[in-house]
Amino acid sequence: MKKELLSKYNGKYCSIDDIVTYVKELNGSVSRNTVIWNINDLVRQGQVVRVGRGVYGFVPMKQFIPVISEATMRVCSILKNRFKYLMVTITDCSALRQFMNLQPFSTTVVIEAKKSAVNAVLSALREEGVDAYAKKDFPKLEKYISSSQPFLICSELSVNPKLTRQDNYCISSLEKMLVDLVCDEEVYGQYQGEELRNIFRDATNNYAVNYSQILKYAAARKKKDAVQEMLLDTDVYVKIRSLL
Repeated sequence: MKKELLSKYNGKYCSIDDIVTYVKELNGSVSRNTVIWNINDLVRQGQVVRVGRGVYGFVPMKQFIPVISEATMRVCSILKNRFKYLMVTITDCSALRQFMNLQPFSTTVVIEAKKSAVNAVLSALREEGVDAYAKKDFPKLEKYISSSQPFLICSELSVNPKLTRQDNYCISSLEKMLVDLVCDEEVYGQYQGEELRNIFRDATNNYAVNYSQILKYAAARKKKDAVQEMLLDTDVYVKIRSLL
């Protein structure tokens, strides 16, 4: 079955319903669950990418592997030592440099923690000499900050797309970072304008992106229309929009 699917849909995007219909035309006894299992196995092998809920691309696309800087790793180590059971979410924008034409002087790092821990985290990082600020205060303080990588602390969001979990922290997915750039333009000022369009285009051209996750997260943050406008300037989304 897998060989037939790869041949039939090579270079195309399609829904699981279309795939099941095709397979049943070949062999009516094959169940939908069997088709889904085979598609998911192709995804695990890297031969197919999941670009939305029930939508797949038979195209060669790399998976985005989130990375964080050495300074961010140090902060995670501090938090692990100071707050043994606290989980935080890290959005390290240094990973976005690869998608930009003009390299920014600074790369913002946002740390999300449960609301009751925000002030304690902020104080602990400052005690360790980390250039840390409350995210809500950053826009009015930005011009006074000389650090090339300020750390901004805020309350965790109630809805997040899939995150990569590490020891005592989660790293934001590419889907989350793209939406956050649109939602928090005061914080991510260096990534706005034409550079934001560059990031969306290059990120979606080079990596597998789950557009259903992006739109769901954008809707939760009440920015679906703005995010969709950015996506309409990308090749893959235009191809698959009607399938989502």
